[in-house]
Amino acid sequence: MSEYRVIMNRSGHETRVEVYYFPPIGEQGITSYATVGLSCTPRSDGRLIGTEWVLALTPELGGESVDRVFSYVCDLVAHHIAVSTDSEIPRVMEESALAPSGWTTRALLLDELRGESEALEELRVGSETVQVLWAVPITAEEASLLLEEGLEAFDEYMDDSDEAIIDPRRS
Repeated sequence: MSEYRVIMNRSGHETRVEVYYFPPIGEQGITSYATVGLSCTPRSDGRLIGTEWVLALTPELGGESVDRVFSYVCDLVAHHIAVSTDSEIPRVMEESALAPSGWTTRALLLDELRGESEALEELRVGSETVQVLWAVPITAEEASLLLEEGLEAFDEYMDDSDEAIIDPRRS
């Protein structure tokens, strides 16, 4: 169950994106942030974004506060609305100075949902189908690997790693 939400409004527009925080359940739980309304948000060319995001993190949020992560997610969403031209995946956003300072993962990967039921990959909203994307904080090295060698190489790298992909302080 969601514990908090932040509502993003774009002045002069009817844009409204909500970001929800879902705390971990139990000691080994996963913390999640999810957007609602991003899919209905128009890009600068008028086309709709068409996707929602889920960000999964370790329960301690990489040493950051819930509010700090909310701020970062909102910054990422605002940037995506302003500059993205499509919703093709995988998409890599390079390192950002806006990322939490304690995180080693200062870049972002948008990709298909992983580790969840396939039924969650797409949501039906009225007559529309909305794709749900996984927003994954990644390191600069991981971003380079993705851009130079592709998603398969990144997946192999993560499979060989002892660190959890949801840990924003992984090396």
